[in-house]
Amino acid sequence: MVADRRGLLPRGWMARGKGPDRMDTPTKFYDALAPDYHLLFDDWWSAAQWHGGVIADLLAARGISGGHLLDCTCGVGTQALSLAALGYRVIGTDVSAAAINRARAEASARGLDVELAVKDVRDRIEGVFDVVISCDNALPHLLRDEDLERALGSIHGCLQPDGLLLASIRDYDSLRQSRPNGVPISVYGRPGTRHGSGQVWQWSAEAEHVDIELFTLTETAPGTWHARSGTTRYRALRRATLDHRLKSVGFTTTEWLMPEHSGYYQPIVIARR
Repeated sequence: MVADRRGLLPRGWMARGKGPDRMDTPTKFYDALAPDYHLLFDDWWSAAQWHGGVIADLLAARGISGGHLLDCTCGVGTQALSLAALGYRVIGTDVSAAAINRARAEASARGLDVELAVKDVRDRIEGVFDVVISCDNALPHLLRDEDLERALGSIHGCLQPDGLLLASIRDYDSLRQSRPNGVPISVYGRPGTRHGSGQVWQWSAEAEHVDIELFTLTETAPGTWHARSGTTRYRALRRATLDHRLKSVGFTTTEWLMPEHSGYYQPIVIARR
């Protein structure tokens, strides 16, 4: 399905004006998205299990299986819950209280023992972990160098000696060149009860930032659709920039894996304390 944006009047996430004030903070954006997050997938839990399996394989190849893991930007639990199901001892934190509440409900429904808490990734992290993960392009929400370095310093400080950070971000090195105007709408399910999502992107003049409006769609009756949207800003974070910041806070080595090598859907960096 390809929809004309003019025919999808956004309702229900946030009233917006023009200019910078129309951007939701990550907290507001994910608080509003949490109830609809499953609409981004054909089947969210099946997708989550795939995410967890790929990450577990990458960690196992580096000598870590079933350790103490922190997902410091866990959202509704896509990676945190699936890794807990694979035997990791997982703590998940996120800046969005609504996302954490949704993650708790999803964990309870599946009988998973996962500790979940509301926390800003920039704040000091309690505990010591074998692995910290941050997936699904979360770190580019940190728009300033000082915020990114503060978050990476907190992560570095809670890792065991020789512990690993595994993070995924979009391939902004390529995207800054092509500057796509969005992600086409994908629709899943049977006619009459379908759901889907799509994105509209607006780049800054120098491609340092991209404002993303995310639409979620639900079919309430055959041919009748309800659309909601939220808009937030990402830093178009180059791999070399993130690499530099990781090393500046004390990570000793970094390894970048592109999707064709990792099997994951975004570039992954693995940094060792």
